[in-house]
Amino acid sequence: MAYCKYCGNELDKNGKCTCAESKKSGKPEAPSKSSSASVAAADNKTKKILIIVCVCLVVTLIGFFAGLIYGASNAYKRPIREMVKGINRGDTERIISAMYTEDAAAELKVRSKDKGISWDDYIDQNDKSIDTIRSSKNIKKIKVKFLAKEKLSGSNFTEVEKYFYTNYDAEIKKAYRVEVEFTVKYKDGEETRSGWLNVAKTKSDGWKYTAEGSEQFDFVKDLITLL
Repeated sequence: MAYCKYCGNELDKNGKCTCAESKKSGKPEAPSKSSSASVAAADNKTKKILIIVCVCLVVTLIGFFAGLIYGASNAYKRPIREMVKGINRGDTERIISAMYTEDAAAELKVRSKDKGISWDDYIDQNDKSIDTIRSSKNIKKIKVKFLAKEKLSGSNFTEVEKYFYTNYDAEIKKAYRVEVEFTVKYKDGEETRSGWLNVAKTKSDGWKYTAEGSEQFDFVKDLITLL
């Protein structure tokens, strides 16, 4: 593109400009080299910025979808992690969310009310109970590490399926048998034990931990037993 040396406007296809100064000269305008160079530099800068923005956008999208895929493939770990956090923090609601469907949790609230205990009081009492049991066992903290998983099928799946239907009136999509390693830190040392726990993906509430078919670690069983 060529530009008028008088006004800076773009010249027509014949190299002419309609500004007054250009008409006075009566000669076709020669392209302004400085203007052309400036415009070319601006165009190149714009292109570079667009390329950088596109690259950043692509990288962001790749990271986003990779995160979604990773999160979905590891979602079965969440209820076990939440259960362990609930034990460590004396947090009954975390334990309930890790094990119970929303409808089953609502049923717990009804039972609490029937006993004449408000839900807040029930949670508070159970939180204190967890802390008391953990203290009596000298447990400072429990850590969990995931070692392997197996998809449940056949009679093993049927047992877990029946458990959720009978206890929670809930259907499950699939279930895993998960090998875990618990490291229990006591006030005077630590202990490491491994075993298998079962988790199931419900159709309505996602993944839940189930005691059905799981190995019953005493330090876990006692701490997740609700009042």
